[in-house]
Amino acid sequence: MNLSLHRAFPVGVFAVGLIVSALIAFQIANFTDDRLEERFAHSADMAVTSVENRIDMQMTLLRGTAGLFHSSDSVTAQDFETFVDWLDLEHNYPGVLGVGFAAAAPDRETLSALAAERQPDRAIANEAWPLGDRAAYSTILYLEPQNVRNAEAIGFDMMSEETRRAAMMRAARTGETIMSGRVELVQEIDSEKQPGFLIYTPLYSDDTAARTGTPYGWVYSPLRAHDMFREVFPENAHADLAVSIYDGPVAPENLLFRSSQETGDRRYRRITTLTLAGHEWTIEAVALPSFAQSTTSFLPWVVGFGGALVALLLAILFDQQVRAAARIEEKVSQRTAELNAANTRLHEEVAARAKAETEVMQMQRMESLGQLTGGIAHDFNNMLAVVMGNLELARLNVSNPERLEKLIHRATIGALRASDLTQRLLAFARRQPLTPSKVDVNALVGEMSEMLERTIGKRVNFSTELADDLWPTLVDGNQLENALLNLVINARDAMEDGDALVIRTANGQHRIAENGQNGDLAECVCISVYDSGAGMTEEVREQALEPFFTTKAIGKGTGLGLSQVFGFARQSGGDLEIDTEEGKGTTIRIFLPRLQGAQAGDTDEAGEGPAEDAVARGLQQEVVLVVDDEEEVRTMTVEMLRELGYSVVAASGGEEALRRLASHPEIRVVLTDIVMPEMNGNEFASHALSAVPDLKFVFVSGYDNPAEPVERLENGVIARLRKPFGRDVLARAIRTAFDQNADVAWPAPDNGSAKANTA
Repeated sequence: MNLSLHRAFPVGVFAVGLIVSALIAFQIANFTDDRLEERFAHSADMAVTSVENRIDMQMTLLRGTAGLFHSSDSVTAQDFETFVDWLDLEHNYPGVLGVGFAAAAPDRETLSALAAERQPDRAIANEAWPLGDRAAYSTILYLEPQNVRNAEAIGFDMMSEETRRAAMMRAARTGETIMSGRVELVQEIDSEKQPGFLIYTPLYSDDTAARTGTPYGWVYSPLRAHDMFREVFPENAHADLAVSIYDGPVAPENLLFRSSQETGDRRYRRITTLTLAGHEWTIEAVALPSFAQSTTSFLPWVVGFGGALVALLLAILFDQQVRAAARIEEKVSQRTAELNAANTRLHEEVAARAKAETEVMQMQRMESLGQLTGGIAHDFNNMLAVVMGNLELARLNVSNPERLEKLIHRATIGALRASDLTQRLLAFARRQPLTPSKVDVNALVGEMSEMLERTIGKRVNFSTELADDLWPTLVDGNQLENALLNLVINARDAMEDGDALVIRTANGQHRIAENGQNGDLAECVCISVYDSGAGMTEEVREQALEPFFTTKAIGKGTGLGLSQVFGFARQSGGDLEIDTEEGKGTTIRIFLPRLQGAQAGDTDEAGEGPAEDAVARGLQQEVVLVVDDEEEVRTMTVEMLRELGYSVVAASGGEEALRRLASHPEIRVVLTDIVMPEMNGNEFASHALSAVPDLKFVFVSGYDNPAEPVERLENGVIARLRKPFGRDVLARAIRTAFDQNADVAWPAPDNGSAKANTA
């Protein structure tokens, strides 16, 4: 290489370095802008979702209040006050000034009489205000909680103001929960007033009144916009967005709420129009200065200047290398070779480490899966042993009806336990909601005692100590049984021959933990399971409630038992504590809140099956279409419906069911599985309703699949049954479906064709 090229080489290096640095800085700047756009879009979407959720919560509150009126012919002021006190508006519904009831009447005299009748101790002394003649009146009779603000609104005729009247009349016509436009609430007695709005739900005396849009009143809530949304969008130094809510288009006179008065960055601005409770709002989200400052916007400049500096240093370095001649070039080549070798070794080490980490993670996953499947198999085999053993004994005792009935009953209990296990697995995977009811814990433990004694065997001394006058509790009885069974099995596995296992019940008080802190003392029902076994070490006790933690051998337990019992107790509003000492045994206590008030005296018969003569039966002229791809399930369902008195047409899939429906116009009710190949239950129902709009459906599924939106067919869906289901549950669902179609004229069934097409 000649001398002129040697001297030009550093200049070229410097030029290339500048270009590369500029390109990298430009790419980083674009990437930073894209990240800001994405983060702003996400934050704006979250803001809109928060507004929707808050309004949905208020609508749910009013629908629940409407349920109070629908459940009683006459709701007194005391009833209403007790209900609203129970809601605890101040803590659970910020911004809601109260929940009220306004009666609808054609004239002032009728209103005055109604006010005196519904609220004799707080009757309106004067005429409804403001004065003046109007076509209709609706005076506020109830408004809770009672305070200085709400006292100002009692007797106010909401029909006297146009915005309120428009929302109330729209709710009356549609039967839906409707939100008003921006108003100044009657309760605004302070010098600084907030914009407000109201939400109304109409109340109808019967179906005729609902169809004609003539309610006898409304339940409603007055809401202060600032108080309601300040909790959602607090004004603090760390806020990235300024959120503004407008009643209608963006305009100063329509402003309901603004989270920050600080000037925003108009480059990041989003306008979203929502329809909430039948009313249109506009949500404006604007990024605050701190939004962009939180991102390293100076990074492109640093990269650009740094790259230029590096390029300059490289140019100088190359110039020195040229002047140093061949000796320096040789050393550089040697050093480059060493660096390449080191880089290759580094890549090999990184690849080897990544491979090792992947293998370790796979081993951990397989170990967890082995524990889970082994534990499930262990528990399920226990339940199958109960079913198969009792059925085998039943076959040997056919001539002894009393003994036969008891054995079949025990086999049924075992099958139900297996069904409960599958539901527990679904609940663990999907946080399936509980179905609480009033439970007598002493009675539940008494009924389980025989099964528990068989479960733990004769090598352990089992006993119960049940408290007198034990309080009732509101809890899911099936899940409580599963929890006790889990605790007893764990205790059994920790004991040796001759040890003792005792289940005790007691009334008491306990501090229920909330958000990691001890709460107030509350009256609780305590269920304790004591075993005199090996106890736990402190290390084991600290990990005992963690999912998948187990001290049992692989295949002997899933590690889900105690964690599920703890989750059940917390989800039921209670708590769980472990008292143990190594070598001296263990006591596990479940605390469940006492059922208070009138509900404690109610009789709960939800867990009892109906008597034989109480099962809802059908008529031969009532025809049911059964659709299920599982032949055994389909055959069982057909036989059960026939035994109940119905005529049945069966199909193994959606396409066949549509053909059956076309050839049997007398079909009134369809019972269909949801999960089927080719055409699922929802798709079939959509096609069927297009052909026969008045059909009624009962959906059946082996599990609740959130991806199956049966709610979109809600006008035709009567019930949703979960496999396995009993005869009484099926009878009630089908009977309800036929009763709801009682007013529809249907063709008479062709008995011959109906019987010919059954499975």
